[in-house]
Amino acid sequence: MGSKIITSDSELLEISTSKVLIKNHTMNTIYEVAMGLLAATAVAFAMIDITARLEGWQIIIDNMVYVIFIIDYFTRLLMSKEKKQFIKSNIFDLIAIIPFNSVFRIFRFAKLTRLTKLTKLFKLIAYAMRLFKKTKKFFDTNGFKYIILITMAFIAIGGGLIHYAEGLSFQDGIWWAFVTASTVGYGDISPETGLGRFIATILMLVGIGMIGSLTSTITSYFLNIKTKTVKNDIIHTIKGRIDDIGNLSDEEIDDICKVLKGLNK
Repeated sequence: MGSKIITSDSELLEISTSKVLIKNHTMNTIYEVAMGLLAATAVAFAMIDITARLEGWQIIIDNMVYVIFIIDYFTRLLMSKEKKQFIKSNIFDLIAIIPFNSVFRIFRFAKLTRLTKLTKLFKLIAYAMRLFKKTKKFFDTNGFKYIILITMAFIAIGGGLIHYAEGLSFQDGIWWAFVTASTVGYGDISPETGLGRFIATILMLVGIGMIGSLTSTITSYFLNIKTKTVKNDIIHTIKGRIDDIGNLSDEEIDDICKVLKGLNK
């Protein structure tokens, strides 16, 4: 049933089946991606709720996301061994699921309209911090956050320069710079001057580099998740074997040492 983990140096300890490792990695990846998408959706709806009003279908989706966040938070809380530390580490997750609006309605606070707007802002901040927490590791991978910042700087500068070079409005200049850097190129605005075409060339090269970095970052990110998942499974299995160390042979103990040395590398 078991499959042996092999390194370049030697054959390591037989710790679990490959099916279990793949399943754990797949489930962890699905969870991280799903919660990240839900956090992004929650941020988008919170912004709409502040600037305008949510429509019927948007309210339904927003409430569904809210319920999922509640279930996710309390599930992780119950599974956590250090509950106090979990609460401290996930304070924004807790804030995001507090039903401030319902509390205000129950006690009928004065100036409810202002309080409602304030709670919507708190909700947006909490969701944004949750999204940041979910995406921080992704943007830290391969220094991708710096690529994003550099790209945004080029778009801002390019939009400003094209504004003067082509006589466009600043809003049209930023829109053109973004479309050009993304390599979409709708063609609704095209430079006619030599300076405008030079700016377009630079933005195209920057955009191509950014897309290439995005592709490599996505690949590295999911490989890191897989490596971390497999490593955690190995450590968990080793802990189980050590608990039964009295029944382990000298050869099995040596194998455990080899695994630990491999993980340390």
